[in-house]
Amino acid sequence: MSLVPWDRFRVLRRRGDLFDELFRESFRGPIFEEGEVLEPAVDQLRLTVSADRLTVSGKARPGRSSTSGCAARWLLALFVVLGSTSLMGAARADETPAASDIEDGASNDYDPWQHFNEKMFSFNHDVFDRRLLKPIAKGWNKALPDVGKRGLDRAFDNLGMPRRLVNNLLQGRFRGAGREVARFGVNTTIGVVGFLDVAKAQLHIDSSDADTGQTLGVYGWGPGPYLVLPSLQPLTVRDGIGYGVDGLLDPVGYVTPFLATTGMSVVKQVNKRSLNLELFQDVEDSALDLYSAVRNGYLQRRHGSIEQAVEARHTEWHPPPVKETAAR
Repeated sequence: MSLVPWDRFRVLRRRGDLFDELFRESFRGPIFEEGEVLEPAVDQLRLTVSADRLTVSGKARPGRSSTSGCAARWLLALFVVLGSTSLMGAARADETPAASDIEDGASNDYDPWQHFNEKMFSFNHDVFDRRLLKPIAKGWNKALPDVGKRGLDRAFDNLGMPRRLVNNLLQGRFRGAGREVARFGVNTTIGVVGFLDVAKAQLHIDSSDADTGQTLGVYGWGPGPYLVLPSLQPLTVRDGIGYGVDGLLDPVGYVTPFLATTGMSVVKQVNKRSLNLELFQDVEDSALDLYSAVRNGYLQRRHGSIEQAVEARHTEWHPPPVKETAAR
């Protein structure tokens, strides 16, 4: 008998049966043998596997309640409160997770709030982006040369150093934290407040990207449900918590008036959109299901980012032995 953790069946908990084709696609390999019966003790759930289907019977876990709303900030705070319990349960307390096991058991399309998310995605894409952000970005693209847009993007990235510094330290990536301090010092002075990336071009000091959502993932917190909120990038509950904390790590908001901070955020978003006009259009033209493409692409990218962070920390703490070669 092959035992599979309950987390792998989170997306199946409301379904009575699932054909083997979809099951094989999800797990990419044989997990059960024909006729095998799995009887986990949790929630008295019984799974029966046959040649053509997986039958689910018994008492299922209580479903998560759907939430609705329209204001991004307070809604995000509400999701943080509601999602904290599930996230704490997802963390493994008995072992340090390996890179490949950080989000093991979390489906790449775990989306129990899909009905709400699709409405928010439709608003973001059809109204906010198509009728407001994209036209402004096109005008910005014509008014500002490419070198100016990329320089402005680097300057905004330079201002994000505190977020990367704090999270590199929290993850135990001290070399990465040192690189961030060095890059900020060089690019702020010689690089004209970050418009030029002198640290990378001349000194070969690469950025060590890190954020609070990534830090939570490094320490084993599961991503939680996928979440789309008005005018914000795709999130999960875990990354929503991280997004709120990262906002507190932005020093600009503490030293500039509210209107100036809001203006900078708008310019940053418009500039970023203008740099990706062709890329976004290619995705829209090629994707048959744009919602699913954006969702799965985001979740896969975040999973890869956490794996890279864990690998970087492991390499820093356990460097490979230096092989001595005989000079003969």
